[in-house]
Amino acid sequence: MNPELLDLLKWIVGPICTLLAGYIGVTYGLKQLRSQKKLDFIERQLKEFYSPLLGCQKEIRTKSEIRLKISDAADKAWREKCEKKPFLNHEKEFEPYEKIIEYDNKQLRDELLPLYHKMLIIFRDNYWLAEPETRKWYSELCEFVEIWDRCISDNIPNEVIEKLNHKEGKLKLFYQDLEKQIDILRNKLLK
Repeated sequence: MNPELLDLLKWIVGPICTLLAGYIGVTYGLKQLRSQKKLDFIERQLKEFYSPLLGCQKEIRTKSEIRLKISDAADKAWREKCEKKPFLNHEKEFEPYEKIIEYDNKQLRDELLPLYHKMLIIFRDNYWLAEPETRKWYSELCEFVEIWDRCISDNIPNEVIEKLNHKEGKLKLFYQDLEKQIDILRNKLLK
């Protein structure tokens, strides 16, 4: 091989290899950066959207289940009490049971509804973090909370509420979606 060509190759190969290594390094770095940005976004979805929403829902659910358990036990206890003996003062005998109802109503107004409002705020403020399947539930949650607000403020008759079929069961699929999305996103993070 020609010595001049060999010298030229020495001068060309070194810079070309350096440029090629730089290109590969930059390409790899950009790929890593994109991958990290995706993971950061998923982490944000979990931390700022899905986990807080699900946390509120779990608290509401737990308190509602406890309320139902106490209500059922109180109903049974009252019936047994009524079967055992007649009362002279029905109102006085019923007073402790009435306190259960008052507590439940106060809890709904002061704790549970604010949790639903918190869910709406989380959803509204972090809507951009929601997966498309989850976004469709925003209006359903808004409707549910708005009807409760009107009900609590006595601005809607009970007959209208019955016609609207206002039940938390309508949000069951929303809650299932939150659970599903958390599982999907956590699995993406762990891969």
